[in-house]
Amino acid sequence: MFWLTDADVADSNTLISVPAPIGGLNARDSLAAMPPTDASVLVNWWPQPYGCTVRFGYAEQATGMPGDVETVAAWSNVDGTSKLFAWSGANMYDVSSRAAVGAAIVATLATARWDTCNPVNSAGSFLIALAGNGTDNGIIYKAAGVTRLTLGDGIVVDTWAGIDPKNALCPVVHQHRLWVLERNSTKGWYLPVDAIQGTFVKYDFGPLFSKGGYAQFMCTWTLDDGNGAEDHLIVVSSRGEAAVFGGTNPSSDATWALVGVYNVGIPVAGTRAATKVAGDVFIVTQQGVVSMTASLASTKVNETDQRVTSNKIQFLISDLTSTYGTLFGWDMKYIAKYNMVILNVPTTAGSFMQLAANQITNAWTMFNDVDARCWTLYGTVPYFGSTTGRLFNFWSGSLDNVLLNDTGGTGVISKVTQAYSYFGSMATQKQVAMYRPSFLTAVTFAVNPAISYDFVTAELTTPSFLSAAGASLWNVGAWDSARWGSGTIPQRDWYQAQGIGVAAALSMVTASAASVLWIATDYSIIKGQGVL
Repeated sequence: MFWLTDADVADSNTLISVPAPIGGLNARDSLAAMPPTDASVLVNWWPQPYGCTVRFGYAEQATGMPGDVETVAAWSNVDGTSKLFAWSGANMYDVSSRAAVGAAIVATLATARWDTCNPVNSAGSFLIALAGNGTDNGIIYKAAGVTRLTLGDGIVVDTWAGIDPKNALCPVVHQHRLWVLERNSTKGWYLPVDAIQGTFVKYDFGPLFSKGGYAQFMCTWTLDDGNGAEDHLIVVSSRGEAAVFGGTNPSSDATWALVGVYNVGIPVAGTRAATKVAGDVFIVTQQGVVSMTASLASTKVNETDQRVTSNKIQFLISDLTSTYGTLFGWDMKYIAKYNMVILNVPTTAGSFMQLAANQITNAWTMFNDVDARCWTLYGTVPYFGSTTGRLFNFWSGSLDNVLLNDTGGTGVISKVTQAYSYFGSMATQKQVAMYRPSFLTAVTFAVNPAISYDFVTAELTTPSFLSAAGASLWNVGAWDSARWGSGTIPQRDWYQAQGIGVAAALSMVTASAASVLWIATDYSIIKGQGVL
């Protein structure tokens, strides 16, 4: 393999340019019929409308926690102040500052897996955290500090009546009311309007579930069913039924009604595998990612033009949920700042990957080398907790694992196999003589490409990272010898291809330590005779 100039390809038979795989990962279509802007392998590339960028990196936010960080949650106050918290080992930590953690603000807990919500009323803003394990009392954080929620009369501050906070999980604010589920039951409980303490009222969802099981989690869904946009409550059972309710007051049939019960598939483990995206709710089940808007498709539903669908990778998601659906670590979040839906997937005990979708283009991709057990948004910024007692700021810079002092870090390894193409002639043998991926980059980076023929994909080794010589400052570097910074530079090298076949595809492994945008790939095609 060697580099060529434009003059070397001037006499080639046909020149063709194919856009980068902005259509994203495709695990649905045949390799022989996949759109040219899709890819059968797409790892650590982020599909955008104008090209594919290498996944951004992540940097340490907090270190020194004693074990896996299994919950991270943000508190946002009405005066604009905010806090970020993480649970690790038997402790809860304040991780708002970028530093090594100090003493735990709550200690001697039985678990690091908590469900949280951040209700607001006239008294202020409150972060409510529930473990639902029968052992740990609830936790409440407010402007005055952290306290515990306990069973009581509901009148004394920070007490609940009706349900013991030790047995409550999955707090949700719906129509001004705080709802919780009771562990290992079909019962939900709700408070009076705008209350965060008091006496809960029971609502049993069990008679609506025809397949048995317990109420595993719930969430809210803003739905326009023809009567205007309104929040609906979704309660999902452990056997894969989703009960949807409309209305404001569950104690009155006049203001509360069942919209329907839908079979969505058995949900993956935990309470975090659902997220709101625009006017839709995604639920991760063993059938894949289920859209509630699609489940309720009818002439009464007004679907948004930006509804994310997962049909291109549904088979892949179904395979992952069937294989790993019982493991802890499934988590789905919508990161509006980047138009990104990200699904955290535990693949083996202590190992994780992510599937991510661009809300604008509906293109999916796969991220790896991101050791995430849980996710949250702090303001608009995504954070994840790791298996090494650390919290990271995601989508930050171009390096992974940047340390607290902004040193260290490693570049990103990206992989792709773009869709196979017949280049306009299905029955003709052809050879890719030369090809040229076109990149815009901040620093020259390492690329190991190859052309695969007739659906036999080349096995490629990972290239070594190129040493990035720093740019010189004006009036400091030696004239005519120093390397000057130029912002974004093109990287458009021609490569010699090997082999011949009817269909061809570009496979590529890159190692980059700076921003990279892949725009298109140019091919010089030599066509031969037809084949039988």
